[in-house]
Amino acid sequence: MRRSIQWPGNKLLACTFTIALEAFRKSGRFKRDPKIPVNLCSISHANYGGNAGIWRLMEILERNHVRAMILANGLAVQKWPDAVRALHQAGHEIAGHGMTNDIDMTDLTPAQQLEEIRTSTKIIQDTIGARPVGWFGPGGLHTEETLGLLADEGYLWSADLCDDDVPYVVRVNGKRICIIPKSWYANDWRAWGEGASNGATFFTGYKEGFEFVYEEACRGRPGMIDGLVHAELGGRPYMAVGFENMIKLTNQHRSEIWQPTYREIAEYCLATTKDAEEYKPYG
Repeated sequence: MRRSIQWPGNKLLACTFTIALEAFRKSGRFKRDPKIPVNLCSISHANYGGNAGIWRLMEILERNHVRAMILANGLAVQKWPDAVRALHQAGHEIAGHGMTNDIDMTDLTPAQQLEEIRTSTKIIQDTIGARPVGWFGPGGLHTEETLGLLADEGYLWSADLCDDDVPYVVRVNGKRICIIPKSWYANDWRAWGEGASNGATFFTGYKEGFEFVYEEACRGRPGMIDGLVHAELGGRPYMAVGFENMIKLTNQHRSEIWQPTYREIAEYCLATTKDAEEYKPYG
């Protein structure tokens, strides 16, 4: 049976915005070259996110009165603690995102995954004074064991899966955890095109997706939409303009939509779901 959801106050949509604040030890996304063991040019490009991009994105969120979910590598938190503390103090949710974007959970044994989760969790907690309750691993990559490890560590939600349009609750290792599926309405990495694209292209994809799910909701099927930027990409002026226009479009419907953090979505779903299904990694 197709999953459905009813949002608080009978809102039509849950609209969220996500920022990835990432750090690398070997190579970022730009000018990748397998012949270069440590690509300083690529790392420098990635460092723009913590040095400049995250601050611009924070200003956009502030002037449009929107909270975001921040995916933060442990190394990024260590490199730019002032930015992470400022985001937390402004009411944005800080979520776990592994230690660096050089390492995927699929590269690790279950024991190594647990260490990755615990180490990055502690770094965030020590920096902002609050423990993260949500996780989205680098690339969303995960193994059969990942979700159970997160549930055992007290996490309330995971965004690694991308198998539905709306959140749902599962039971794993005897514990309940909310799945907030990764959506594809707007991701600046795909729109960026190695720097050849622009904010208008990024915005158009989101606008068409928003209008479609909004019309579905008006016909009786409430939904969810998320816009995601990476601080190193979407934080650059020619892409940031698209991100701000996405927020402005969403805000035009503010009375009809819910703009929660992921934690608020998870807490709502966990509180309103009576019978959680058993987690099946292969569906």
